[in-house]
Amino acid sequence: MNNAVNNSEKQEIITLADNDYGIAYHPAKIDFPEYEKLEARVGAFNIQYTQYDVTTENLKSAKETRAQLNKLKKALNDKKIAIVKDMDQPVDQFKSQIKKLTDQIDEASTHISNQINEYEDNAKKQREVRIRGEIDKWCQAAGVDPSQIIFNSKWLNKTASFTATENEVAQQINALQQQQQQLAENIKVVTAKAEQLKLPYQHWVELLNNEPLSNVLLEMDNYAEDVKKAAERDKKAKTEANKNIVEQNGKAIDKNTGEIKEDYHTALLVTRATKIKLGGTQYQFNQLMKYLKDMGFKLERVQG
Repeated sequence: MNNAVNNSEKQEIITLADNDYGIAYHPAKIDFPEYEKLEARVGAFNIQYTQYDVTTENLKSAKETRAQLNKLKKALNDKKIAIVKDMDQPVDQFKSQIKKLTDQIDEASTHISNQINEYEDNAKKQREVRIRGEIDKWCQAAGVDPSQIIFNSKWLNKTASFTATENEVAQQINALQQQQQQLAENIKVVTAKAEQLKLPYQHWVELLNNEPLSNVLLEMDNYAEDVKKAAERDKKAKTEANKNIVEQNGKAIDKNTGEIKEDYHTALLVTRATKIKLGGTQYQFNQLMKYLKDMGFKLERVQG
């Protein structure tokens, strides 16, 4: 079998700026006239040794045969590498020449591309400034915060329709207005609830920015219940403690521990039937006044 390749010259044309530049080349040709003989020989080796059985008696010669086969394989590969390398030299030179040309073209193209990108980036920035200015106007007219508008980067594309952008912003503004209306209604509900529970409203109104109304109302109920229980525990503890209070030199003293609690106060309650002297701590008098007011007693200050 002869592996010779047609070696006739071929022509290619490269066109640059309306000028043609010719390239002539010859397809690679390798003459291997003894291939069929070598193939037959190697085929014989293949048939012979693929049926070869290694035994104790021929182990040494089997190893020698394997070494000879491996040596033959290496020799064939070495020849292939050497011949291909030699034939690749003009190809490598051609590749280097073309790369030198394309590198110069890349440099020029990159220079222009950088300027185009800079121009387009500046145009995008100008479009963004213009669009954000319009958004500020629309939001001001609608009474919403423009910073809450989610800016879509596709609005900056040259092909983007300004009408489509305006419609998308309008949808967001409408949603924000609905949120504002709902928040205003929720604030009214929370404020009324706080007044009912006798709680400051500011904290609960702020929670509406992050939590739904139902959660805030539940938290308010729970908090008011906790405050009520804490007040009851405090009242019970003070009531128990006041049972041990006695007066000594104008001070309220714990009769069990001797600890001075606070100043001891007295008051005189005058009725048609009798006069009653009251004595106790400031806390006790405060609780008494609250009780009298709750029961509807008329309280007036009198001069000494």
